[in-house]
Amino acid sequence: MSFVIEPITAGLGASVHVRAEDVLAPGVPEKMLEALNRYNVLVFPQVNMDDDIFAAFTAAMGDQHHLSVTADNSAASDKGIYRIALDKDDKTQLDYVKGNDYWHMDGTVYDTPGKATLLKCESPPSTGGDTEFASLFAAWDAMPDDRKRELEGQRVIHCLAAVGRLMYVHPSEADYARWHSVFPPTEHPLVWHQKDGRTSLLIGSTADTMVGMERKAGRALLDGLLDWATSAPFTYRHRWQRGDLVIFNNPGLLHRSHPYTEAAGRVMHRTTLKGHEVIA
Repeated sequence: MSFVIEPITAGLGASVHVRAEDVLAPGVPEKMLEALNRYNVLVFPQVNMDDDIFAAFTAAMGDQHHLSVTADNSAASDKGIYRIALDKDDKTQLDYVKGNDYWHMDGTVYDTPGKATLLKCESPPSTGGDTEFASLFAAWDAMPDDRKRELEGQRVIHCLAAVGRLMYVHPSEADYARWHSVFPPTEHPLVWHQKDGRTSLLIGSTADTMVGMERKAGRALLDGLLDWATSAPFTYRHRWQRGDLVIFNNPGLLHRSHPYTEAAGRVMHRTTLKGHEVIA
């Protein structure tokens, strides 16, 4: 058994070349976690894992986080795997999938967001559907010190309604009720200092308003930070091929899917590892 890790860019991402059956070998899951903390995005090109190995690999890397809102009675769902596709009938499920087209961090509804997300490509999109990643660690490190001092101590409200308003021109009261039932307004620090000494920002599509700041000024601040963090020096864009697996270090990244239609045929399988980094 052997594997090779090759950096993709100077600041973000690495390709991992390994056979699917070898990811469960003793010590390999631990090595993958070490590499994840170093490179933040791991790409396993056309590794072609079946769902049983995928679920077992997830379990070997850590405790899995199960989200009831994504359960859809599919065969994958029965194995604790979330099937991401646009062929769903449930409106909340569709909102959840379509909302991925906007830059976001998973799990900002929680005090402890997930550690990592694992995405496996079952059916690549015929058009669109790339996934893009932005390193919040790198964006913070590159920020001038005086700007960092301005941001320290500020607080931000996150909610699903902030994403919903990006998708719906005129949301109804029922829409707001659905969104608030899944992810009500939640207050977080804007700057997130983590235990390993790295710092990220709690921004993205779920970031709605700044605490103690007039809405227009707060939006200008959040939009400016998003533009900075998602600029070219801090990003990596992945074009999916069937059988690809990508794992990303959620507390230090934003990510988004590029828009696609149901006709594009994009189907992804996803698992999420529970986090250990409390937002503070």
